[in-house]
Amino acid sequence: MARAAEASAYALRSLRLLLEAYAGAELPEWEVLGRSLRSVRLAPGESLVRAGERHPHVYYVESGLLKAEMTTPQGRAIIAFFSEEGEIVASMAALAPEGVRHVAERNLHPRVEELRPAVDGTSIHTLVAIEPSLLHRFDYPLLDRLATRHVAWARMSNAVSMMYAITLQADAATLRTTAEQRYRTLLESRPDLVERISRKDLAGYLGVTDVALSRIARRVATPPPAS
Repeated sequence: MARAAEASAYALRSLRLLLEAYAGAELPEWEVLGRSLRSVRLAPGESLVRAGERHPHVYYVESGLLKAEMTTPQGRAIIAFFSEEGEIVASMAALAPEGVRHVAERNLHPRVEELRPAVDGTSIHTLVAIEPSLLHRFDYPLLDRLATRHVAWARMSNAVSMMYAITLQADAATLRTTAEQRYRTLLESRPDLVERISRKDLAGYLGVTDVALSRIARRVATPPPAS
């Protein structure tokens, strides 16, 4: 079970440096957020957030590694992304602003059904620790109130959301390539991440079976014949 405790001074400094970098300025009333910050420790296999639950919290990952599990409309279990040290992680659907709800409720978007979790304020992912992990939690409603009072907080919130959207677009672009191409790219760009995750989790991330991943890994490991 996840265990929460008051955040350390080191955690507060680290998070403040990161959020002010996103804001591009000092964040006024920092002490308001600082007082609410709680540290959460997870053992491998423990869940931080479960799909379908309301979870209006944002986390900073100080150490460890988590995976975001979800089920596709076809009923297939996949891993959508990994969250590691230095990242901000949250269930974005659970944090959707009122504007998203209004658009969906009035059928003003062509993919209304896919926005249903945002309308309900529920998570579409289950976040599970792969390694012993230390995260620091703050409440999104508090962050939202600070953003209404100070431009710097609003800029920070927008920057974090934009970073999330950019990484999602980058991930979506890779889906146009084959599983083997994605595996090769991952080995080249993130060999450290590949070493930290199991073969089963890697297969779930690439969208293939364990057997298919084994075949891909053998092909990649076998040098091409000399010409």
